[in-house]
Amino acid sequence: MEQEAEVTRSPVRSAYVHIPFCHGICSYCAFYRRISQDHTGWLKQICDQIRKADIRELDTLYFGGGTPSILTEEEFDRIRFLFPDQIHEFTMECNPEDITPEKAAFWKSRSVNRISMGVQTFDDRLLKSIGRRHAAQKAREAVEILRRAGLENLSIDLIFGLPGQTLKDVERDVMEFLQMDLPHLSIYSLQIEPDSVFGKQGVHPCDEDLEADMFEWIVRTLKEAGYEHYEISSFAKPGRYSRHNLAYWQDRDFFGFGPGASGREQGQRYHIDSRGQRIPEETDGPFEALMMGLRTQFGVNLSSFREKYGWDPGRRYADVIKRYAPHFCEQDGRLFLDEDGREILNTILVDMLPEESCE
Repeated sequence: MEQEAEVTRSPVRSAYVHIPFCHGICSYCAFYRRISQDHTGWLKQICDQIRKADIRELDTLYFGGGTPSILTEEEFDRIRFLFPDQIHEFTMECNPEDITPEKAAFWKSRSVNRISMGVQTFDDRLLKSIGRRHAAQKAREAVEILRRAGLENLSIDLIFGLPGQTLKDVERDVMEFLQMDLPHLSIYSLQIEPDSVFGKQGVHPCDEDLEADMFEWIVRTLKEAGYEHYEISSFAKPGRYSRHNLAYWQDRDFFGFGPGASGREQGQRYHIDSRGQRIPEETDGPFEALMMGLRTQFGVNLSSFREKYGWDPGRRYADVIKRYAPHFCEQDGRLFLDEDGREILNTILVDMLPEESCE
């Protein structure tokens, strides 16, 4: 029987700030969000949370949402200046309709050096059907505005499997991304959550075979264009990964601030509720580390895992690894899945769960 060791603690070097305000609600969104209104109470609440954390050093900072680009300069500064001046990667989520030359210059002056922009599709018909407030041309213009401001580290989000979307539609979206020559793409299959507008309307998911065809075409095309498929939904030019997201996928702690945010400190997961209170979550730390690591091309560092959790996943899950042997690889002390294995990761993880967890 393998003996489990006490979890090794590590300093927290990443922070996520959730800005829940939006101009409108997109049909697919199930995140914690509010229609834009007076932000006074929320701003005081979130600033108090950040001050209590007393952060002296930080590697990555991520303003997500909601729609962070909705903040005024004064609101942005009240949050920004509670964090250290020097941050290696400071990502700001934006919507195309919010991006102006003045805002882009302001964000850059406040050390924002990475932008993640929610485009979702370049098809105006589909944009309207999912409740987006921008047209495709505005997204194209926003990219140029950001580049002229010196914000070159750009990522966009796309969604495939939208209602009424065809494989040809997805191909056009990806080809437009490639023409933009951006360093990073996050592309997700549509997930219909019960609390979303689509969920309440009873919209059905995309046909599974069509969704699989879409994803296979996306992966093949982006890899042929020189992008690394470094995480299930993420593609980057060599070395242009999201450092902040790697903190999640590589089992590191991170601060979470603001209602709707999640965090993890000293191995303890938590979320911030609508009253701004931190609510601990019961999670299986080792299994989560394995699950997140196997999402990426880097896999799980077995030595670090054994040191942190006191057992060897290669031994504990030997039967499952043998069952999916064509997809599992072990190299340079890392356990990882090949491309096809990552596509069926959920199936593999179910087989790794204890029987009582599957009941």
